Amino acid sequence: MTADIDDDVTMRLRFYGAGDYATYWQIQEAADIIQRFNPSAPPDDVNGVLEIHNARLFVEAGFPPKDLSEAEQATLTEAARPIRRVVAQWFHALEDEDLDDKLSDVDWQYHEQLLELLAGLGVFGRCSATSMLAALDRARIHLGDLLTSKRLVENYDTQVRDLLLADPDRAELVIRHHLEDQVRKETFLPASLTPADQRALIQKYIDSDNPNGNYLRLVANAPIDAKTGVDKRLIVNARRCYDAQVKEFFATNTGIRTGCSVSVSATQIEPMTVSLDDAVIEYTFSEARLEDTLDYASVLNNFQFLFEFAPEDGLLTMPAVDSERRGLESVFGLDGTHDYLTGHAFTAKDLATLSQTVMCQRFLAARGIDLEEVLRWYFEEHLPSELGITGFAFTPSSSTANYLERCRNLFAEMESIATQYILFIEDGEIDHDVATAGADLVRYRAIPSSLEGKYAYATDHPEIQSILHVLFSDQSHLTYVDENLSGDNAVDLLVRNQVPYEALHAFQRPMIDKLIEIGLAENTGQRIVLTNFPLFSVLRSLSHHEAVAYHHLDQAARAHVDTMVDAGWLVRRSSLLTEAEAAYFNYNLNSVDFSNGPKLRNKYQHGVQPKGEGEAQHQDTYYRALRLMIALTIKINDELVLASAGNGTPTVEETPADRDS
Repeated sequence: MTADIDDDVTMRLRFYGAGDYATYWQIQEAADIIQRFNPSAPPDDVNGVLEIHNARLFVEAGFPPKDLSEAEQATLTEAARPIRRVVAQWFHALEDEDLDDKLSDVDWQYHEQLLELLAGLGVFGRCSATSMLAALDRARIHLGDLLTSKRLVENYDTQVRDLLLADPDRAELVIRHHLEDQVRKETFLPASLTPADQRALIQKYIDSDNPNGNYLRLVANAPIDAKTGVDKRLIVNARRCYDAQVKEFFATNTGIRTGCSVSVSATQIEPMTVSLDDAVIEYTFSEARLEDTLDYASVLNNFQFLFEFAPEDGLLTMPAVDSERRGLESVFGLDGTHDYLTGHAFTAKDLATLSQTVMCQRFLAARGIDLEEVLRWYFEEHLPSELGITGFAFTPSSSTANYLERCRNLFAEMESIATQYILFIEDGEIDHDVATAGADLVRYRAIPSSLEGKYAYATDHPEIQSILHVLFSDQSHLTYVDENLSGDNAVDLLVRNQVPYEALHAFQRPMIDKLIEIGLAENTGQRIVLTNFPLFSVLRSLSHHEAVAYHHLDQAARAHVDTMVDAGWLVRRSSLLTEAEAAYFNYNLNSVDFSNGPKLRNKYQHGVQPKGEGEAQHQDTYYRALRLMIALTIKINDELVLASAGNGTPTVEETPADRDS
């Protein structure tokens, strides 16, 4: 009934479900077990009982061996019928006195199913907590696994509470229950475990000798919630402990040199070059290019195109998107339920755009140009003269203001501009009395758009999700054919290599067939090639930006979007910012959506900014605020230009400097 994998591990039959490949290579073994099963002499040990239980699951789910005739399949199904009764009888016979003998040797692969059967067959309801919990402990079933059984927790409520509170390390179970995102299986906590209990347990964990930094970070980034026991003091304590761990680690470990370097070259001809020195990305800008673009319009264009804030269709590059999180990043570490999910790609972009903002601000300041004055010019002079839009007001910081004062002013002006824009879209004009009367926290997701169906988003339809995964994910099954044909994703594989259809593995061909079916790929006979650039550009934008800017598309690309909307693959909605862009603003500015962000606006508007880090901290925040204000201006300009060109003309006029970049 078992298969030996090596000297130390014996793999027993287990039904993993129809969606798991492990199910398919065990089909014959399941049939063999059922054919050997004798209802008159059933197994009496826990592993034997659970193994025949799993064999029955194969048959009931419709997984008989393919080489069986219909009559043989019917015979196999009939032979499996008594198993349900035999398994139930074995569990119904369990008593307090024999739990230890009966359960202690259960195989580790059956822990989950043992708990399911003990719950489903009512054993928890009639056996005492003392005997059951002791037996499960001797069976080496972890407390975290016990918490996945709702009936166990309900039946043994106070005893499970006592187990949780007995060891500070078990705070990790409470933290994961409340704060971890994408948990493998739902867990349950006893009703008798109060928020005060949970807070005390987590505090003991923070104070313990070696708390895990991943769990400290989850608490440090958690939202304040009376139900979980997480309050502001617990958050601060966890953050201080986490920071101390990081400081201690880097005091004794050199680590790997990573980061971003930005410089200006007096001799470079190209507007920008990018190189990699170990793990440091180095951006070098042409001084001549920057000197030639000191007029205010070109300064803003440089941010959009040269610094690549939004070089494609007015879509910001700064937000974190799921497609940039490589497979291992989603496996290692713990993500909180209210975390903004970042990764190495986001960190690199964040450092790059921030460093470029610092460089440009200092470059312009050395030539007597204030970036905030450029922003004032855009709203108060450029919009009236170029687009006939009046009423916007932007007040730059005083030239004598320190960085703390500049931060407070810039955050206020950012919200003011957002509020003014909302009024302009809703009323067609800006009434500053109305803006003042309705002043409140700006909901960046809710800033409206004047363009109908401005963005297209992928739905959860399995076909579009599968296509995006196959094309752009590093976890796609279409990244590796052999040692000579591989790529980071399917697009990389097909573009950098000549991949004949015949070279593909059998399981890869249906994926290519689907790409050919939708008109994205072609089998030339010699290789698979990606064709249909309009369709590819739509799919690429869905992956790279999690949105498609419909009014920037040419007619061919719009037709593809329309077709996918009709098929239920995409949905169109309107707002100034894409969903990813709005999430990025909220992550940086407030706690509306996420608890792990810097909450810059909240800290400075409420006067609770850091006190002990000096002017350097305020300077860093100022550059971050400046970056956000410039990004918001780019988004507003992009929409106003589109609207003025006829509510969706796909071409947007650029200056020669834009085209050169």
